[in-house]
Amino acid sequence: MLKTILPGEMKELETRFMKRTHISSLQLMESAAAHVADAVERHYRGGTVECFCGPGNNGGDGLAAMRILAGRLPEMEGVCYLLSQKLSPDAAAQLERLSRTAPHVKVKPFFACEREPAKEAGLIIDALFGTGLARPLEGNAALACEQMRQASTRGVPVVAVDIPSGLDGENGQVLGCAVQATETVTFHRPKPGLYLGKGPDFCGKVTVVDIGIPQDEPAPEGFSLLEEADLPNLLPKRPHLSHKGSYGRLLVVAGSRGMAGAAALCATAALRSGAGLVTVACPEEILSIVQTLCPCATALPLPEDIFGAQTLLRKPLHQADAVAIGCGLGQSPWAASLVQGVIEMIRSNSKPAVLDADALNLLASCYELPPAIEGCILTPHPAEAARLLRSTTAVVTGDPVRAAKDLCKKYGAAVVLKGAISMLATKERMGLNTFGTPAMAKGGSGDVLTGVIGAFLAGRAAGAYEMDDLLLMQTACAAHGLAGMAAEKCFGMRGVLATDLCGELGRVF
Repeated sequence: MLKTILPGEMKELETRFMKRTHISSLQLMESAAAHVADAVERHYRGGTVECFCGPGNNGGDGLAAMRILAGRLPEMEGVCYLLSQKLSPDAAAQLERLSRTAPHVKVKPFFACEREPAKEAGLIIDALFGTGLARPLEGNAALACEQMRQASTRGVPVVAVDIPSGLDGENGQVLGCAVQATETVTFHRPKPGLYLGKGPDFCGKVTVVDIGIPQDEPAPEGFSLLEEADLPNLLPKRPHLSHKGSYGRLLVVAGSRGMAGAAALCATAALRSGAGLVTVACPEEILSIVQTLCPCATALPLPEDIFGAQTLLRKPLHQADAVAIGCGLGQSPWAASLVQGVIEMIRSNSKPAVLDADALNLLASCYELPPAIEGCILTPHPAEAARLLRSTTAVVTGDPVRAAKDLCKKYGAAVVLKGAISMLATKERMGLNTFGTPAMAKGGSGDVLTGVIGAFLAGRAAGAYEMDDLLLMQTACAAHGLAGMAAEKCFGMRGVLATDLCGELGRVF
């Protein structure tokens, strides 16, 4: 499990650690540079290695990495371009070491280079600016950034030191322009900006490395992220003496005319994710379609009479371990009344539930004062989150952290704010989901996630495993994202269907 750390918090952490242990900043820099050199070796296929160095310690990391590479790869041609002659003390010390031990590595001022940097590079190290950058790049810095970006579009590998230059370490916003990295080597703990905003589009592969600071060194918790190494231990092995009731009963309230597939996708995903029993409560007119698409789930036909439908739901809702509501339900007056009735039943029965799609839209529109739905999980995309918050999509996407926190506070529920990197929030903690692929950007993917979360809620309620809300959401989002990644390998970036996610769910762990 990884924890993020803000740039300012990282600086304070390093200062405290060095004061307590008497380990110098140069020693930490040497460790960081060695990891950068490792990344360069992973991508290096010959040609000149060009390192763009800023005046601060990020530039010092780059200079130290070039010295280490010169020792490892004697045949390597290297050039360091200095953005400024005024260097931080540590960067100046690394420049002196480089000049003394690897004189064949050329050092040039960026603005006085003999030819355009990055034009013929075999690999580039971006060591211009670190995570503390807070203003837009301009002048030579912007020019250097643009030249590295152009090189990356030609297929030149770019290794970024801590964060691609031009990216805000806190929120992932681009400060004027930003370097497009192949791999970003970040130190001790990842910075939120690597995952938020435009971060995923510019960071490439994110590699978190140990520079000698213990992980238990006191620091704010930050966002939690699952690593691949965590995945095998998330769900316990099933004991031999198991039966379908051992893994939870899920009631899915979903579907409408023209949207029967949404109900079937949700139910199928729940079964593929381990739910023992799934019942789909849907309008009577689509019952046969749902049962044909998902024969392993039982179905409960709901009549057009809303009082009769709500009455019919009372017993199965009471018997269920968890409820999933909203997928393809529509926004008719009948659906609005049904959602209100189910929410009241959920609250009175203290039943865990996941609310998605039309349930969220109806929740936003049907209540003057939003009800507290503790024990539930809301799974909005940005437009749905905007409706729930009486805000705009632009505001939500501009600050998803604040949006997720506000949703938790307003509705008393846990939240999965869906996106390329989903924001996960409970009242106490927050996390990020980094598993997934653009291949999943297709109708029905959200219905699948609702089924996965519903299955895990039901399994937890039945005692199949123990997870707090944040870990449950992380596990569900990881399963969903990994299924999409596996489906992409089979069907390509453009060919993945939501049904393919269901097919892969059982294998992802």
